[in-house]
Amino acid sequence: MKEVSTVLYIKAGKVSKRALKGTKRKELVSAIDKTPISKAFLTKTGFKEDEQADTKHHGGINKALFLFSKKTYQKINSACNTDFKIDENAHFGENIIVSDICEDDVFIGDIFKIGDAKIQITQPRQPCWKLSANTGKKEMTKFIFNSGYTGWYAKVLQEGEIVKGDAISLVKREESELSISLLNKLIRDPDIDERLTKKALKSQFLGYQFKNSLEKRFRLKEKDEQFSSYHE
Repeated sequence: MKEVSTVLYIKAGKVSKRALKGTKRKELVSAIDKTPISKAFLTKTGFKEDEQADTKHHGGINKALFLFSKKTYQKINSACNTDFKIDENAHFGENIIVSDICEDDVFIGDIFKIGDAKIQITQPRQPCWKLSANTGKKEMTKFIFNSGYTGWYAKVLQEGEIVKGDAISLVKREESELSISLLNKLIRDPDIDERLTKKALKSQFLGYQFKNSLEKRFRLKEKDEQFSSYHE
């Protein structure tokens, strides 16, 4: 077991409604605007203190925890000329902000120990329109999709309390090729590496939601329109 990162911030939130202006959607019903807290208890379906509005696409066993990197925040700020701060309410819906690892360093199947809990990485986050709505940046969802600055989801192998400042240790790596960064490239264009696309589609560690999207993308090629509504 090797310590690779630290929990910088923990965030949780309740579902709320917010009126939207200048978009075709009139309101944002979501718990994306999560508040920093000092500690939280992680259950099989997420933090006890946390909620999700759209349970079809968020939360559940496979997406119990959403992690985001300080490094990714910095990359987004640099590319978008923004000044999002990691100690504020969540701009991207994150439950945990980590210090020293990002999408390049995390692979599906990775098992991490965080505080009293153990988690296993399942898939990248698939961005939706709520990222643009929450950040107030019309092109943010499209940018996250194209850049691969998505963050990543995990399921919970062992429940337990997580405290701000806890060490994050890599317990085991199951897949040495299928990083979050790579999967984000494959979902945009599965043909860039057909071998790895097929490996991802056969992997027992890849979340079924992402796997279904990737399979459709691989099968339909340029005819696939599953993400068009996300980028409006």
